[in-house]
Amino acid sequence: MRTAESRTILENSGELCHLLDKLVLLHRNLLDVLREEYAHMAAVDVKGLLESAQTKEILVGEIWNHEQLRLRAAEKIARELGLQGDFTLTRIASAIASATESEKLKSAGAALQLLIARAKEANTKNMEFAEKSIERIEEMKRNALGMNNNTKENYSNSGVRQPITEQGGRLLSTEA
Repeated sequence: MRTAESRTILENSGELCHLLDKLVLLHRNLLDVLREEYAHMAAVDVKGLLESAQTKEILVGEIWNHEQLRLRAAEKIARELGLQGDFTLTRIASAIASATESEKLKSAGAALQLLIARAKEANTKNMEFAEKSIERIEEMKRNALGMNNNTKENYSNSGVRQPITEQGGRLLSTEA
């Protein structure tokens, strides 16, 4: 009976390893898409940016689906191993008797955590870039419409600095 349980645990851990490998692949693809998205934003390539956003949406959906499958597989193995309460991939890997399966789970989990951290960083970088770009566009819009409340300084004929107020939008400065 014990060997039948061991065989079932190994089969289920193989399924979990397969799901983890798939998640690692999906996260690598997501990281590549995030890098492409940044390049499209920098190049102001709207079509490329739209394609990247659509691809990213599809990948996130696939990641969510596989994550749900991974959670179910991990719960199943945890039950078979007799793990109670809060179980993690590391606890599951440590409880599995097979050293090779245990190592596969640990390495796949570590790779997945690293890729998730990198994807978060890339997504944050993209978001900050987009926000700064929007701020610059808003500033340019205010300047063009003369809605900037900043006072500029100009020099009088005697060389003394004088603050001047903007009269309206102007594209060319008359300052010397």
